[in-house]
Amino acid sequence: MKRKPWAIIVLALLHIIAPIGSFIFNAIRSGRTFSGQWYFWTHVLPPMFMVIYVALPILAGIFIYMCKRWSYWAYLGCLLIIFVTNMMAFFASMSWLNFFYLIAVLLVDLLAVAYFVVPAVRQVYFDPRLRWWEAAPRFVFPNPVRINGAEGEISNISKGGMFVRTSLNLFEDQTVSFEFDFEGTTYKGLGEVVFKSQRASNEGYGVQFKELDSPTAIRGLCSTLNSRGQMVPERLPGPEDSFGVWLKKLITERKGLIPKK
Repeated sequence: MKRKPWAIIVLALLHIIAPIGSFIFNAIRSGRTFSGQWYFWTHVLPPMFMVIYVALPILAGIFIYMCKRWSYWAYLGCLLIIFVTNMMAFFASMSWLNFFYLIAVLLVDLLAVAYFVVPAVRQVYFDPRLRWWEAAPRFVFPNPVRINGAEGEISNISKGGMFVRTSLNLFEDQTVSFEFDFEGTTYKGLGEVVFKSQRASNEGYGVQFKELDSPTAIRGLCSTLNSRGQMVPERLPGPEDSFGVWLKKLITERKGLIPKK
């Protein structure tokens, strides 16, 4: 994915603005003006109400947007607290209106949980390799390299790692030594194999830099490649990644709700 999935961005935004919808709905339901509803929220209801019904949905939206393993569990925790609070509020003041309101809220919560437990969505949070938008800029860099003493070739490079092709049979989490020369400078150090690509068109290994003889030299190399316009074009979002295109596909083709690798 070249950018953060639009479905996740939209869902995060809906969570963040949810307190506004709740405020308007409760003002209309109770027959209060907006100023009267605000006074009721801030002066009549317990302060914990503002935390659970205002702060938690906003935090949940932020957690969704962050796309981290820990934020995934933090988001589900927020939903659980809101769910328990709604149940307690209903049993404290049972009525048919509150019952239908509770059912509506629970359905929304269940749909949200169901979406985020879909494997393809969950992977975005648990597999950093899918979050290309977080990766450092990557540059085309066809250059010879020695991996564990064997000859290989670099395909592209960033300040955090490189993609290499070699006849060696490497495995994930393996530590390797590397060394390559470019324009009179030698770059060497240790790296860790973080993934193996077996696609016929792109077979090779992703190596993350762990120990570098000169980290500043690698950053300088990337700056040089950037100034020469050698950024990998496939990593750059294009017109097809815009919100408008995503929304059109969602409506007309029912595609785009589940992130693709």
